[in-house]
Amino acid sequence: MDLRTLACFVAVVQELHFRRAAERLHITQPALSMRIRALEEDVGVRLLERDRRRVSVTAAGAVFYEHASAAVAHAQQARAEALRAARGESGRLRIGFTVIALHGSLPQAVRVYRERHPGVRVELGEMPSPAVEAALLAAEIDIGVLHPPVQAAGLVTQPLPDDPLVLALPAGHALARLKTVPLTRLAGEPLLVAPRSIGPHIHDRLMALFDSVGVRPTVVQEVSPMTSLMALVAAGLGLGFVTRSVADGGRAGVRFRDVRPQAPRLPLALAWRGPGPSLAARRFADLLDEQAREGGVPFEPVGGTR
Repeated sequence: MDLRTLACFVAVVQELHFRRAAERLHITQPALSMRIRALEEDVGVRLLERDRRRVSVTAAGAVFYEHASAAVAHAQQARAEALRAARGESGRLRIGFTVIALHGSLPQAVRVYRERHPGVRVELGEMPSPAVEAALLAAEIDIGVLHPPVQAAGLVTQPLPDDPLVLALPAGHALARLKTVPLTRLAGEPLLVAPRSIGPHIHDRLMALFDSVGVRPTVVQEVSPMTSLMALVAAGLGLGFVTRSVADGGRAGVRFRDVRPQAPRLPLALAWRGPGPSLAARRFADLLDEQAREGGVPFEPVGGTR
């Protein structure tokens, strides 16, 4: 008993005519008759009564029809859903991201993606970059937004526009009167920094920048995320660096200034398991690429092929 045979039986019951059912199924009438006989032998009871003039359904056939028609309908629905998923029109897209991504293009990209692909359920999860890598490797998410470079082998990255760091300082601080703050002026100032474990690459670059001008920063507190850092700056507990995208959101009692030499830029990237992402994830990556091209910053993947 196979699905094709069940579909043949359902068609005969619905048409109550072997020739019309055969035409509907695009098979010959003798082939249809053979399938129905084989089905009845398999089930062990007579399902149809037929003579030269009419076809009728037995009591057993009526019961069998209810189950057979449901099985055929479910199979057709499963096939349609599978085709939609293969075309990226249904299913789900699981995105893991660092908190900084929320201040960039990610929210807008998610909104546009949902508008373009309403059949795809988008699931979002905020986590630090190492957790994004781990979730990708464990197939717990389909695509991630993180801070490169990635440490795990087998991941492909696609750069996103990086985000410059700016100095956040209390509105009443003397250095807030300057348009650009020389880094040497931060000697002895209480500095708030993110823990190195969250972003070792950018942390080390920032410390190297201080070292390049002969300043040993006075770190008084490790704090994350950057919105929390700004709250501490507003309270007068120190100075710190945040991304331009975070600074653009503003904070009462906080001023933002560029420094000289220029502070490093915080890199962002999309990442997925190699060699390539799912179709839904690929379309999301293409959407971010589209947004970047509109801004004049096209992306190219690193560590694999698209």
